Amino acid sequence: MDGMDDAVRRAIEWDCSRLMLAFYDRFDNWDYEAMAAMFAEEGVWLRAGKRLVGRQSILDELSTRATTQVIRHVVTNLIVDVLDRQHARSSCYVTAWRYDDGRPRADPPVVRWPAMLVVVTAMLERRGACWQIAGKETRREFLFPEQG
Repeated sequence: MDGMDDAVRRAIEWDCSRLMLAFYDRFDNWDYEAMAAMFAEEGVWLRAGKRLVGRQSILDELSTRATTQVIRHVVTNLIVDVLDRQHARSSCYVTAWRYDDGRPRADPPVVRWPAMLVVVTAMLERRGACWQIAGKETRREFLFPEQG
C-alpha cells in the first residue's frame, strides 16, 4: 500500500478515528462551527434525505435543530481503512439517544430506548497537516418507537 509501513498506517487510522469521534462530540455539545470545519470546504454530507454540500450548507441545516433537545451519539464498530497516505474510508454504527420535551433540561431525562441506530460511512482526505471529511453518509438502519 503506497510503500507505507505499519506505523504510518496505524497513525493514519488513529488520526481518522479521532476525527470521527470528535465529530460526534462536537455534535452533542452544539459546537456546529467546529463540526462543520471538520469537512473539506466542498465536503458533502448525505443526512436525513438531504444532500448538504459545503460547510455553510451544513451550518444552515443544523441551525434548524430544536435547541431544547438533549442528544448523545454513541459510536461503535468504528473501522478505518487506509487507502493511501492521503485517503481513508471509515464506517461505524451510531446509536442516537434523544430527549426533547420542548423545555430546557434541568435534570437528567428519563429515556426508555434510543431514537435510532444509523450506519455512517465517510471518505476522509488529508488536507495539509490534518484530515477532513470529504464525504459522509448517514443511513438509518433501525428506528425505535417515540418516547412516551
